[in-house]
Amino acid sequence: MPDAPPPTARPFLELRVGGVHVVVQRVPYRLLTLLSTLSGAAGAAAWVTAR
Repeated sequence: MPDAPPPTARPFLELRVGGVHVVVQRVPYRLLTLLSTLSGAAGAAAWVTAR
């Protein structure tokens, strides 16, 4: 079982919109890496095809 953060630790991101409450406890590095890679590839493809 992974270690849970202490209950007094502040979340990385807390978002409340209407009845939706989203809490992210730690930074999702893998997701950020994937999104930046995909956006870079899409930008490169758009640049190459626009020439």
